[in-house]
Amino acid sequence: MKTMNSHRIAIATLLLTLGWCLAAFGQAGGTTTLANLSATAQSNISAAVARGNPDYCVRATGNDLVAENPAQKIRTHFAASGIEVRRQSAVWKLAFRGYGYGDRLTTLPKAVPTSTLNRVEYRRGPVTEWYVNGPIGLEQGFTIQQPPRGTNGQPLTVVLALAGDLKATVAESKSSVQLSNRRGRAELRYNGLAAHDASGQELHAELSLRGEQLWLQVDDREARYPVVIDPVVQLAKLTTSDGVDFDEVGDSVAISGNTVVVGAPGASGGSDEGAVYVFVRPKSGWANMTQTAKLTASNGAGANQLGYSVSINGNVIVAGAPDSNLGPGSAYVFVKPNGGWTNMTQTAELTASDGEAHDGFGSSVAISGTTIVVGSPYATIGSNPEQGAAYVFANLGSGWTQTAKVSASDGMAYETFGWSVAIAASTAVVGEPGATINSNGNQGAAYVFLNSDGAWSQAAKLTASNGTHGDSLGHSVAISGNTVVAGTYIFPIPQRQGGAYVYVKPPGGWADSTETADLTANDPANGDQLGFSVSISGTVVVVGAPETTVGSKTAQGAVYAFLKPVGGWVTTSKYAAKVLASDGAKGDQFGYSVSVSGTAGVIGAVSAAINGNTGEGAAYLFGQ
Repeated sequence: MKTMNSHRIAIATLLLTLGWCLAAFGQAGGTTTLANLSATAQSNISAAVARGNPDYCVRATGNDLVAENPAQKIRTHFAASGIEVRRQSAVWKLAFRGYGYGDRLTTLPKAVPTSTLNRVEYRRGPVTEWYVNGPIGLEQGFTIQQPPRGTNGQPLTVVLALAGDLKATVAESKSSVQLSNRRGRAELRYNGLAAHDASGQELHAELSLRGEQLWLQVDDREARYPVVIDPVVQLAKLTTSDGVDFDEVGDSVAISGNTVVVGAPGASGGSDEGAVYVFVRPKSGWANMTQTAKLTASNGAGANQLGYSVSINGNVIVAGAPDSNLGPGSAYVFVKPNGGWTNMTQTAELTASDGEAHDGFGSSVAISGTTIVVGSPYATIGSNPEQGAAYVFANLGSGWTQTAKVSASDGMAYETFGWSVAIAASTAVVGEPGATINSNGNQGAAYVFLNSDGAWSQAAKLTASNGTHGDSLGHSVAISGNTVVAGTYIFPIPQRQGGAYVYVKPPGGWADSTETADLTANDPANGDQLGFSVSISGTVVVVGAPETTVGSKTAQGAVYAFLKPVGGWVTTSKYAAKVLASDGAKGDQFGYSVSVSGTAGVIGAVSAAINGNTGEGAAYLFGQ
């Protein structure tokens, strides 16, 4: 989930960076390949962290170079023939073999490696192969200053020769590689290959193995150079220290800066009281970890379902508890103490001024600054049962106060307005997946509301130009600046493949409209449910597909990342990255919830089994 870095794309006519990180195997039964890497440092993988640190600086040994990595306990030997990485008795070798288009490769002369502090370079004319040694491991990359000759319509190709004790396996998605030792235990994972050009257009990229060679291929036929190819790497798996069966950790997720919030509405020993878990990035960087704090409701009772929805803004977390015991529901506000997040109960409880049983208040929540929006999708409006509503609360300095109740101007019974909500500054978006459009029941819609001097009013109704019966547009919504994203996970081409619609604010302001762009996947399957969850941050849209089958693993789940082209959003089925959990299993529902902020994203796998606990759930942190 990468935004372009100007210092990277300024190199000559073509910039190709292929990032690897070689790191030690974890002691707790999982890989730590990139576990200590912060999202902020991803664009230059630990270069700034270790630059000048003698523990990571490279030293000369004759014509060769050696780099020790005390954090990962690996030792790398750089020679003209390639590199050799050792950890205890395990050896892994890698050597550049050529680049070109398709099978027509150009070999380049060997180069003597040179070093500056913790960086090593092999300069071979148009191609510079480089390595950066740091606490998170050893990153490898390539800078290609000019494209090879003779495009012949074939993909741009970089070939690497592999040798040593570790066996490479390319995932079915062709976007990740796992290196395992002779016992089959993973030592390294390169996950979520992504490529985009200078315009921000995503480019299709694949990895493949041919014998003992790894081939990386990119479709650059319509690319504007320079081209950037980067991995999306799994930074951490987040679990709870007190998890049990059916906690549903990851039912909802949110991220802000170095803080991740994960809802678990089934928590508290199967009583569905619910809880919210907070994870704060350690000083050493993200790693597989359990929570920093657990947030609960002081008046919690069975089936309150705290954590059914979550949102975070800076030091304030809001969590919905819609109450499946048919109560009206609540939303709870938690404010970070001066000493940092700790186990605590709420700072404030929000309820609807006119709430009634079964309203589902708290089914969705969103916060921006001092404003909170809470969805109540089953609320009765007039004589219309389950038409739905959304409530706005503001902190005016003396606590949170309800300032508005909004509903669709053309709403009808059972349209569930408020199923999803999002807010950015003075603009709020509310999903209504049950909306009838042109006689199509449950086609769905999203509504935009604007705040003017404290008064909220409907500004636009957003629909799909190709919508049909049962699409459920608005099942998920997100907003960033002037761009709204709405998911339609039952979009029936093919049946229940799903997708996401992007709406950009017109120059004249928000008005009733259809989509600016329709985002789908170019590797669809029935029942993937793409669009079940959506999130947007700047130029990156992330879309969850929790029912995706990976290999033979039904409902393992996947997440797709789309990058905004420089000319603006356009309809496409070409995604920038397909992200999978490193240890994904059948039925995990990875992608049930998603949240992205900058170059980091958190993804919920609500049904994942943890330590033998069925449906305990987990969240995964990804970044670049």
